[in-house]
Amino acid sequence: MRKLFCCHKGESSKGVEEAEEQTQPLQPSSQSVQNPHASTSLSIIDENEVIFDENLFDGNEGLNLAWRNLWKSYEDAKASSSSDDPYPGHKITWSEIVQGTLNFRNINYLGRGNFGEVYRCDIPRLNKVGAAKVQKNQSEEAHGEFLAEITTLHAANHPNLISLLGKCFHQDHRAIVYEFMPRGSLDHHLFPNTRPSRGCGRGIIQEYKVLSWTMRLRIAVGVAKGLVYLHEELKMVHRDVKVSNVLLDKKFVPKLTDFGLASVIVEDENGVEKRSEITLIKGTPGCTAPETEELGLVSSKSDVYSYGVFLFVLFTGKKAFDSKRSSGKEKLTDWLREVCSRGDNIPLVVDSAMGNRFPGEGLIKLFETALMCVEPQRPEMRFVESMVSDIAVYEVPTCPTLTRRHSI
Repeated sequence: MRKLFCCHKGESSKGVEEAEEQTQPLQPSSQSVQNPHASTSLSIIDENEVIFDENLFDGNEGLNLAWRNLWKSYEDAKASSSSDDPYPGHKITWSEIVQGTLNFRNINYLGRGNFGEVYRCDIPRLNKVGAAKVQKNQSEEAHGEFLAEITTLHAANHPNLISLLGKCFHQDHRAIVYEFMPRGSLDHHLFPNTRPSRGCGRGIIQEYKVLSWTMRLRIAVGVAKGLVYLHEELKMVHRDVKVSNVLLDKKFVPKLTDFGLASVIVEDENGVEKRSEITLIKGTPGCTAPETEELGLVSSKSDVYSYGVFLFVLFTGKKAFDSKRSSGKEKLTDWLREVCSRGDNIPLVVDSAMGNRFPGEGLIKLFETALMCVEPQRPEMRFVESMVSDIAVYEVPTCPTLTRRHSI
């Protein structure tokens, strides 16, 4: 039996299955899966023999190392050895996930990530509550996404990036367990139709408060800081920045999640970043940079574009892409460029849920920053983060105190 794998992301070929089916072992396919984008392969000859190609992920040594070590740890696990596991302390067994999700009951269902369903998962051994994203698609793209996530999050240590609690990786079942975020996804607070149905999302705080100017600005600054860390410290591009990929803890601290599309920043011999080319173009309509959509080119500036769209969505309460908008204005950026050509129009497009509780000058500065992010020539994320942080100096106007008049 021979399987070919690549790290390009692809869509799942299956819809949502019954929760109980997740506990059934997935049988290895006897058919070959051809990968036109890679000339390398990993061949599984039998249960005891695995042949590794050293450059499966096109020179990405981090993913190559993760691939080799993870498969070795699976083989070693059968001999009760974990000496080759690159992520010691991050192992969670499949039985722990089944028990922690109450056999994937609907009450624990939180939503869907890039490669599988997400469930609340109690891990008594760690004395923690997590969110388990279970991989259902066994394709090479899904496997590459799985490795991209664990490779990124294992190296990450930042308050605005989701924390990795553990992973379950073997031939039949694969899952990633993150820290549990009780406020759920940011889009749940902006768009009521995205919220979990009743009976789902045990532990999710169902009280969806209106996000004030101050709360939204804190979220915007937190996401910007997370991206700066990702670009400068981890040398990674997220590639799918959007409101649904931002989770909120109990105190509304934002955490970037869903790193399945993450890719390594490419630099030239002088250490200057250059755009890399991807073969399979994936992303979210309205959030993806034009050079990525049209040419398949990716860099940290791709995240800057998506962050600009993120600011527009966060402060207008409108979706990044809406087919119901007039022709040529389905993308929020196309519509707002015209609206914001005059600064006087900007207060008219602010999320009405905030009322008039925002600083007018700060709002204009914020939209100017967002517009700068979506231009062809964009600044680096650190500059954007400093601009958004500086907007916090503008004071939010207070409503005048109403006094009761008494007749004489």
